[in-house]
Amino acid sequence: MFLNVLKKIILLIISLAFCNSLYAQDKERLIKISDLDSLHDEFYGQASEESYIIHNKLLRQSKKLSYTKGILSAYKSLMWQHGVSSRANLDSVLHYADLFETKIATKSIQADTSLIKELKLPEYYLNKGQILANGFGLPEQGLESYFKVYPLIPKGNIKLSIAYNISISEIYYHKFQYDKALEVLTPLLKDTVGIGSFTKKRLLKNISANYVHKDMPEKSYTMHKALLDLAIKDNDIDGIWWTKNRLANDYFRLGDVQKAIDSALAVRKYCIENNTHQLIFNNTAYLSTFYHAAGNLDKAIAYRKEALQLASGSEYKKDTYDRLAEYYTEKKQYLNAIEVYKKKDELVDSLRSNEKKALSSYIDSNIKLLKEKQKSQQILFDMELLEIKNKKQELYYLSISAILVSIILLLGSVLLFRKYKKGEKVIEVLKSNEKKLLEEKIMLRENELEASAIALSQRIETLTLIKNELDEIKKPLIPKLEEAKRKIDNLIRSASDMSIITKRIESEYPTMSAKLLNRYPNLSDTQIRYCLLTKMNLSIKETATILNVTPDTVKVARSRLKKRLDIPSEMSIKMFLDKLSKE
Repeated sequence: MFLNVLKKIILLIISLAFCNSLYAQDKERLIKISDLDSLHDEFYGQASEESYIIHNKLLRQSKKLSYTKGILSAYKSLMWQHGVSSRANLDSVLHYADLFETKIATKSIQADTSLIKELKLPEYYLNKGQILANGFGLPEQGLESYFKVYPLIPKGNIKLSIAYNISISEIYYHKFQYDKALEVLTPLLKDTVGIGSFTKKRLLKNISANYVHKDMPEKSYTMHKALLDLAIKDNDIDGIWWTKNRLANDYFRLGDVQKAIDSALAVRKYCIENNTHQLIFNNTAYLSTFYHAAGNLDKAIAYRKEALQLASGSEYKKDTYDRLAEYYTEKKQYLNAIEVYKKKDELVDSLRSNEKKALSSYIDSNIKLLKEKQKSQQILFDMELLEIKNKKQELYYLSISAILVSIILLLGSVLLFRKYKKGEKVIEVLKSNEKKLLEEKIMLRENELEASAIALSQRIETLTLIKNELDEIKKPLIPKLEEAKRKIDNLIRSASDMSIITKRIESEYPTMSAKLLNRYPNLSDTQIRYCLLTKMNLSIKETATILNVTPDTVKVARSRLKKRLDIPSEMSIKMFLDKLSKE
């Protein structure tokens, strides 16, 4: 009973506090628009708790005043705040980015070029891409944001162009494509005259980072020395110690482990004395690596565990877990190594979950943008429809006249088209009939020639049989019989005269020999004869009789001819010659 009463009292207190908060917000004194802009400019880019409160206040005030620029500026600032501050949260980043981009996509804002210019859209998309790629380890989503930057870069703005290229190189860096990153970055060194110290230092830092990962300490050392000179020139104390820390790593990679440890300890002392937390993680990680190389596993593990507590980014934590597990394994503390690997797996699972969230949010944002575009198009369509209705009376008679003229022209066109089609059909029929007659005539002449050749073959065969029978009569020698034999031989020779036969065949196939010789210039006269006789569809026996050779000779000759003409095995010589004659 007492617990129930206590719960009710607590709920009542919470409700009163909430209502009081709402009332206080409602009664919050309105700020002038000029003061809103000044506050935004003053706190933009900061990651403190105070800036977080200020940007939320600016958002509330801008909404009450219906001040579009103030609302958009607050969305942009809160997106940055949730990406880089101690309250870093991917869902919040994507939420405010979605609110900003959805509002930007509306037609009225897009038409206001001055507002778009004041909001610095290229810088916004660069910041968003850097938060996703560098802060949350989502290079693909970061690259998607960078792609929106390039069309917005004003012509001749070298500083923004270099910033864009540096951001693209960072994507290559995250994907371990260091050569491609250097291809993008190295040419930019030529255009550093008028870009300012900050951009130049960022460029040198990115180039040196890629050289570090390519294990080229002599190159990274040169870049870091140039960075140190710039930092000293600008009296940039943080930049000086950051560069000294990187130089300690160069000493290590160049082989001087003790100098690397001494340099890193000097940086560590500065960080502790000046409460510089941003630099201490890298310094601690370096010391762990250096002591591991020096063979001091206890210090290597101690510094690596400290680095794990200081690591802010997921990618840094993942690498730190790997190194720590490696050191535990070397020291044969396997249970500790297993525990570290478990924590690393949990981190990796969390990263995968973040990637899914980012992808889902990206899809949702695109759908929202598409819906906004559809709404804009619908409004535009409705306006155009209204204009058409207003002009409808003026265009009515003109439309009727145009329709009547169109109908008349259409009917005339249809009639002409029908006549044209009928004429085409008549021509096609005439052509078809002419073709059929020509084909029939060719077939008839081929049949006549084939019949003549067969009859000739039969006559030669008959004469040959008679001659053979007469040759069997050996004795007595009869002069008239010998004279008859000579006459029969002459008849067989004259009947087998291929020059006469060839002329007759070529009279029917006037281009066949020319086509054969043009395509196969090495064909002999005998091979051409075989081709012509085969074209006439004569059998092996009939061909052998005409040529006064054995059937086996014809078979061998045809086989060789097929090879010479390179005819496929599944195609006959006759089919090949028919195809050739039609070409």
